[in-house]
Amino acid sequence: MSLARCVNPHLQKLFLKNSSRFQNTFKSITNEESCQSIIDKLDLRSKYPNSQNLDIVDVFPGYGLLSSMINMELKPRNHVIMEYSKTHVLEWTEKIEHLKEVTSNKENFVLCQRDGWSWEAYDQMIKEDKIIDPQIKPRDKIHDELLVIGNLSPPKFGEPLIAQWIMCCAFGNWLQKYGRVRMICLVPVATAQKFLAGSGFFKRNKSSVKRELYTNAKLIAVTEPKDVIDSKGIGYDPRLIIRDQPVLIKRENTIPANAEFAVLELEPKLIDAAVVEDHEHVLQQLFISSSRVVREMLTYIAVGAEEDLPAVLPDHILDKQVKELSLEDWQTLFKSYDNWPFKPSYIDRLDILQDDTRVF
Repeated sequence: MSLARCVNPHLQKLFLKNSSRFQNTFKSITNEESCQSIIDKLDLRSKYPNSQNLDIVDVFPGYGLLSSMINMELKPRNHVIMEYSKTHVLEWTEKIEHLKEVTSNKENFVLCQRDGWSWEAYDQMIKEDKIIDPQIKPRDKIHDELLVIGNLSPPKFGEPLIAQWIMCCAFGNWLQKYGRVRMICLVPVATAQKFLAGSGFFKRNKSSVKRELYTNAKLIAVTEPKDVIDSKGIGYDPRLIIRDQPVLIKRENTIPANAEFAVLELEPKLIDAAVVEDHEHVLQQLFISSSRVVREMLTYIAVGAEEDLPAVLPDHILDKQVKELSLEDWQTLFKSYDNWPFKPSYIDRLDILQDDTRVF
């Protein structure tokens, strides 16, 4: 008998029957207790006390056991299943039709057959399909009527998409234009290890700095290592494991079998979008060589930076390797750059900016 309080009894048989159909690049959790532990750790009820007004946008839920249990926990106004693949559309059509028969779909699931990889799909869902009508909320707190869930576990597109979602937190576009919208994401292990690496950790890079600048993140769950001699959290920044104490998902409780992924919670920070482009430029140039000290890398920012900026930056920042800079160090560096009267304009930097906005 399941110990998980958020299981929808009307879907249990369907999940059991259909699990063999999801042996593809999308990875999922098949164990109810594991999903319940994740939900308890997320503490969603306290974050959405008026969840009867909540809209959930659930991108690529696939198998969807975790999604269905979050639905039971929150009982949202709308739970939009955004699926595009034929197999997954058929599976969710079956689930929703079954719920219509037995519960009148009090779960409020709505299937949106649009591709969550496409930016236009979200505006089309809202403006053309009129499935939800999100209200713009003040940015001084997390949006309490909109939640994004994303299964971004395929390595081929999962990392580029989560990177872009993080940049949307910085610029306030996509669904983040309605306010600071929390995101719960399944991501590849390598992505989680890299994006959540702290200063000085060997996996620290530009991605982890951007993630730290633009979001607060928690490592909610990790899958059990394939090698039984490895400890929980192997490959992650150990400070992260100690801080977040993630739920451990056993290998036999995933599909495909022995799948590896992580569950993250991301909350956008309050960001001044007007300075993001300037800060992107500084990050891009300093991370040309992350193992060199900042003092040596200032010359790459702009002509004269190596002469002017050391006078306004403390030695403890100038003499650190780029990958060793903490969040506070970066903020100090950006402030000095923002106040530099000779910083290059956006037009002056066009020749060195990358055109592909999905590069992180």
